[in-house]
Amino acid sequence: MTMTTNIPHSAAAVPFGRKFAAAFGRIINNWLAALIAHQERKAARNMLFGFNDRQLRDIGISRSQIDYVVKNPCSRD
Repeated sequence: MTMTTNIPHSAAAVPFGRKFAAAFGRIINNWLAALIAHQERKAARNMLFGFNDRQLRDIGISRSQIDYVVKNPCSRD
């Protein structure tokens, strides 16, 4: 018994509805990723502002650097 399938071999063969759904899914995914990243930065900021000056000094930052460190985690010197 032989089965044949109609699998598209190019992007042009994909129906518009699938392209639209895929693009919409990427938009939603990017939006959710940005929302989660924002919430994580907000939580980190709140946690760091809860530390006293000695605890901040122990991890190598000052209170005035908290916002910068939270927004740019990899650029610390």
